[in-house]
Amino acid sequence: MMQKEIIVIGDVELGSGNLTDDFISDRALSTLLVSLGRKSHPVDLVMNGDTFDFLKCPFYKDGKATYPRHITKEISLMKLQNIYRAHERVFKAWKEFVSHPKNNLYFIVGNHDHELVYPEVQEDIKVLLGGTENIHFPGLVYKNNGVYVEHGHQYDFLHEINFDNLFLSYQGSSVLNFPWISFGLMTAFMDIKEEHPFLERITPKASLLNLHHLVLRKISVRSISYFFKSLLYYPFRYYSDPTYTRPNSLFGELLRRLKNKHFDVDEIMNVFLKRQKKVLPQYKIFVLGHIHQTYEKQKKDCVVIHPGSWRDEYNLDLKSKMLKPRLKHYVDIKISDKGLRYETKEYLIKRSIFSFDEVIKDERKYLEVAAQEEGYSFPEPLNKR
Repeated sequence: MMQKEIIVIGDVELGSGNLTDDFISDRALSTLLVSLGRKSHPVDLVMNGDTFDFLKCPFYKDGKATYPRHITKEISLMKLQNIYRAHERVFKAWKEFVSHPKNNLYFIVGNHDHELVYPEVQEDIKVLLGGTENIHFPGLVYKNNGVYVEHGHQYDFLHEINFDNLFLSYQGSSVLNFPWISFGLMTAFMDIKEEHPFLERITPKASLLNLHHLVLRKISVRSISYFFKSLLYYPFRYYSDPTYTRPNSLFGELLRRLKNKHFDVDEIMNVFLKRQKKVLPQYKIFVLGHIHQTYEKQKKDCVVIHPGSWRDEYNLDLKSKMLKPRLKHYVDIKISDKGLRYETKEYLIKRSIFSFDEVIKDERKYLEVAAQEEGYSFPEPLNKR
């Protein structure tokens, strides 16, 4: 007899519908969410981190998109409203899901939705979803019925959040204390993302940059400049600003990545297994996110699963120079009298294969083409921005 079902979906990255927003699967995701909510048995839906892309979501000031470094709760709340307007269909599907009292919805904190640590942001999400009691914010980890779910950025030292020092005091306000790499992305690289909005969707990054030397040069020059300014200039120029700290511990790692043109997120599985050695015997199924790949690793008495992402992404074939859309997956865990059963399920979305050479000629055009194929309409035409 079925007792409960646990569904894990990760790395959705809902943005504000602008050039830095890489999520277009509103129709597919909302259809899935509604169908899950209408099952006859209880469902725990775990949104496993990076559900919202606050990190790349602009804050509009005087009608202009900005990417401020100092994120207060007020700025986070405004970002949330922009995300809601851009992806209202998904929010309505969540609302439908939690309208069934038997269901529970959990939002795990990831490195892209660091702002979920603000209680005010949590409360606004609850209000947007109907204010029901079955919406939960457990922090980093969901643990239930032998299942352990965590986003995984805490095992990637470039993106690890300092939970011992979540907030900083700046000019009389409390601001979020982001990892150094996140501060840099928000304040030094968003113009490149807006200029080349399609390219971050392409993986592997090394192959992309080997074909697109102009972007490689832009990223390399900007990275080197920001890194050395962070070491030698910003701490003195902005000595009273606690968000400008020297990345001394990152020096060797960042130089290695620049040298190897390595801008992908590193594998976290082995770090997780080493750090959580004592936790492994306590659970049967572990689900991690952060790495936008789909695979699993069997251990003696448990399994660790990466279901991949739901943002719009493409695998680049270097030989043919074609871009194949990545598939969407989620983890379905069934709890019955017979125990636990799991399956990584694919959600079929029909999409076209694009030519890399054509995409780089007009990236905004292909953002629109991809969105049209998935039934998504941007709040404003991208060619007017």
